[in-house]
Amino acid sequence: MKILLLTGMPPCKNYTAGLVLDQLCRFLPQGSVACFAVVNPYLKPQVSDDLDWVPLEYFNRPRETWLFSPSILSTAISLFMENTYAKVEHRKIVNKAIKLGKSLGVDMVWCVLEGQTMIRLARPVAKGLGVPLLTEVWDPPYWWLRENGVDKFTQSQVVREFERAIRHSATCAAASWAMAERYQHDYGVRSIPLIPSLNTSLALQPAQGLNCGKEFTIGIAGQIYASEEWMALVAALDSVNWKIEGKNIKIRILGRRLNVEANALMNVEFLGWATQQDTIKLMSEMDVLYCPYWFSKQFETESRLSFPSKLTTYLAAGRPVFFHGPEYASPARFLKENRAAVCCCSLQKEEIIAKLSLLLSDNNLYVNVAFKGSQAFEKYLSLSSMRQSLADFLQVSADFLVPLSTNE
Repeated sequence: MKILLLTGMPPCKNYTAGLVLDQLCRFLPQGSVACFAVVNPYLKPQVSDDLDWVPLEYFNRPRETWLFSPSILSTAISLFMENTYAKVEHRKIVNKAIKLGKSLGVDMVWCVLEGQTMIRLARPVAKGLGVPLLTEVWDPPYWWLRENGVDKFTQSQVVREFERAIRHSATCAAASWAMAERYQHDYGVRSIPLIPSLNTSLALQPAQGLNCGKEFTIGIAGQIYASEEWMALVAALDSVNWKIEGKNIKIRILGRRLNVEANALMNVEFLGWATQQDTIKLMSEMDVLYCPYWFSKQFETESRLSFPSKLTTYLAAGRPVFFHGPEYASPARFLKENRAAVCCCSLQKEEIIAKLSLLLSDNNLYVNVAFKGSQAFEKYLSLSSMRQSLADFLQVSADFLVPLSTNE
């Protein structure tokens, strides 16, 4: 078997998307995969030294962001440039990818469908090589297109091409169990949930109680996409002067960048970026780990189908998760089924404070949630489950893949 991996981020150790692919490629025998990465030129992925056996070819990703103030002019610019890229730049990329695939004799294309460029590449490259197409989806395309200011006409074209790519796939790797169910039903394609997972050797023991001291720390890892939910949390904490059950509340944020809004004083500490292992260690030092997800109807599809990679890290850290989002959200369903979080399905200040108070006042609940979270991690989010999912996705025997190391 020889796979051509088409992706907007190669397997690497310094970006979330790259970390997932880094681990997946470690399951593949040497010589079985090559990577064609269409990367934003300002990003600098750091490829792991021990994956230097993967042939890797880069191509600069065309511009995909058109964030101007809403106007007829900005819509016209987006429409013109997207059509130009689709007809000219994408053809160049397709030809380069096909050339690489033919030179290596690949017999399947594995494409990560993220952004309009990668969505447009999937079917033409597989067709040009005359091989089956396998697709992987981390998020539905709607959020990406809206956030990047893509005009409505192009959005419709890209979504239609996304759906065609899924329908033409031999297999689709989905970002959640809910997404796998939906895509299999809607598109008639064999869909496998392939969730970001971690080595169990990185997981820490579940907490036995709150940290000692006068502070109650709320940890957040990664970017805060759900801004309405974040602001609701801040407003709730502000309403009680950042103090619950006699403890001062402090939020500690770990990530590459901080983009938050504030209408009053906040007790927030930004720690910056850390490796995955250090992130787990730092999260384990918090009292509770905050995972917000969209309530807005505008993001309902994303909320129902996506799965936050930070949740794997949270459950590995052994601290209780405080999930803040709608009941229908994919992570809410997973956490409730496994009793692995305290869930707040409201934006009301009183409800948010009440749910947080439970974790401060009920030690049995606190310990049980932490324990159930660790169990859910070991059962669903370990490398052994990820390895089996990859085998199902590629339609190969698990014996074809590289065995897990003895410390997994």
